[in-house]
Amino acid sequence: MNALKLAYLSVTRRKIQSVIAIISIAISVACAGTLLRLYALSNSRFSTLGVGGDAIVGAKAGGIEILLNSLNAEGEYPQFLPEALFKTLREKSNVRFEDGSQSESNFIESIIPVLFFAKYDGKQSYRVLGTDKSFFQRPEPKDNLTFESGGLPTQEGEVVLGADIARNENLKIGDSVDVTPWSMLEPIGGNVSLRVVGILREAKNTWDRTLYTNLNQAQMVLAMQDITQSSIWGAHVLNYFFVYLKPGAFIQLENLINKRTVGQVVSVNKTLEQLRELTSSGESLGIFIIVFIIILGGLSTMSMLVARFESMTIQIAVLRAIGYDKKEIALWLLYEGLLLGSVACVLGAGLDFLFFPILKRLLGSAIPLAENISLLMSAPVWGAAILATILAILVPLYRVSRQDIHHSLRGL
Repeated sequence: MNALKLAYLSVTRRKIQSVIAIISIAISVACAGTLLRLYALSNSRFSTLGVGGDAIVGAKAGGIEILLNSLNAEGEYPQFLPEALFKTLREKSNVRFEDGSQSESNFIESIIPVLFFAKYDGKQSYRVLGTDKSFFQRPEPKDNLTFESGGLPTQEGEVVLGADIARNENLKIGDSVDVTPWSMLEPIGGNVSLRVVGILREAKNTWDRTLYTNLNQAQMVLAMQDITQSSIWGAHVLNYFFVYLKPGAFIQLENLINKRTVGQVVSVNKTLEQLRELTSSGESLGIFIIVFIIILGGLSTMSMLVARFESMTIQIAVLRAIGYDKKEIALWLLYEGLLLGSVACVLGAGLDFLFFPILKRLLGSAIPLAENISLLMSAPVWGAAILATILAILVPLYRVSRQDIHHSLRGL
């Protein structure tokens, strides 16, 4: 009888011990694999941020909140900013305040309006924003959004699609899409029908998952609702300004916006750096927890195997006495560890597959529900679990190598 057959018989004959070991490893594999996939998925929130210039102006909130809401199209509906402030900054006119003071704004190279006003619900939910041609034609050529087909939405009732939307929803030029009004208020009236006049080339970021109309269309939809409840400026509002600045001008913009207006300006680069610091801390903690779980699973398996082989001392001595050498016994132990680890990994992967979608929903907005991470992302955990199971047989193997078979056989 070869070593593999011995391992199979040992596993199947001691069913309760084997089931406990397999369940212990499987739970470790499922927990560690799910954590690893959730970590990868949470990081995907930040890997496709859109391009928003040097600075973003939004209503007063946290810097990271402004960055993610504007460049990652997530979170609750943002507060409003007056369109009049945007126009003054774009014209590079002096900004006049109620106390009679004024401030120059000629340090701005370009400013882009952004107003979210609706959602399009297809296979997924996408946001619709109103803007103008400056959103597509940036001062930095590398930031430009170019068209695969069609062109800009110049009139009311027209819409441009991001590349992912056109592909996922099977839409083309001339098709109609029905969008649902979306703001801080309950929508009044039915959906708004828009005709597709342009499809963007893939940008590999948030802008691939966004629809675009002109600013007048966006403000018309807002005006259909009782916007006065949340805006003293009526429908003449924006959510964000994306700002391209002249070199070294951020402090001037910050002093102008943060101290004298209802808005808040954040530096895109500095806020991205803060976000990276937060995620790197989470990465270290996540990896530590994953390794800790695998170690716990390995130790529990080692404890079980030690107890298991302690009870098999006489059986091993008999095998040695009838001709099995230490190498064959070692292979038996190795195969038994491999069998336990492999079966446990299959079970753990199944648990990971079943519970991962549930945990995604429980975490809500902390991770993007629309994205998915392959089960194969957990493959390193499976390898680590099998390795831990193999390492767990080292203690029994050491005991076997030092076994005195004559002393053991006296117990018969």
